[in-house]
Amino acid sequence: MPRSFIPLGDGKLAYLAGGKGKNLILLHSLNISADSWEKVFVPLSESHAVYALDMFGHGDSDKPAKNLLIEDYARSVVEFMDRMKIEKAMVCGNSVGALTAVELGAVYPQRFEKLVLVGCPARNPWERMERLALSALGFDAQGNPHPVSLTDLKMTFAHPTPELAGWFNQLRARAGVWVKKTMIAISLYDPFPKFPQIKCPTLIIFGDQDVLKEKEKDILTGIDGSKSVILQDAGHVPQMDQPEAFLKAVIPFLKA
Repeated sequence: MPRSFIPLGDGKLAYLAGGKGKNLILLHSLNISADSWEKVFVPLSESHAVYALDMFGHGDSDKPAKNLLIEDYARSVVEFMDRMKIEKAMVCGNSVGALTAVELGAVYPQRFEKLVLVGCPARNPWERMERLALSALGFDAQGNPHPVSLTDLKMTFAHPTPELAGWFNQLRARAGVWVKKTMIAISLYDPFPKFPQIKCPTLIIFGDQDVLKEKEKDILTGIDGSKSVILQDAGHVPQMDQPEAFLKAVIPFLKA
């Protein structure tokens, strides 16, 4: 999908925009780009002004000279809103995008009306460090990611295909060392102290095949008044696996 670009403090940010209505910002998962929202972008834009961002280091956005933490990614979203003259928005984030949404809802409550957390990696410190250590085999000596196999993709998608693997590996290679840099940012971020600070309506979504779905209760407990949905036959990126079910869960929540 064609991008627009806007200069921010950490570089040029690429984004997709469409629709009218209340503002909705979409934040993608690690390895990929705003194109992961392609199957749901148009339906969401029928009732919202939708902005899908390529996070720094991914897609068509710049690769900053400095390493970024989740807090930095969140600040870039707020800076994007300021430059676009968006006073308030709703945020739907997937994986690292969900962690960024947690930071946004907790630290900038006046700017965000609702959160949708998709496949949120709410890991404790030991789990985060274990995940980072296990991922080391996925990179070469320079920190660039190795291609993933169809078997590997079953960790992310319910029904991986050669075409999906080609798309995923192309974006993964394009991000290069930023896959590892962003994974480190994920591992350093503790969402649990932030959960109680979130006061806006929050919807938690997991695919039934996402290994992180066991974190559903922890997030529900942490965010007062939050609700959750488990989407069947879906993995870590359920908006790609089951777009119709995803929209059925998300649109009524956003409109309520």
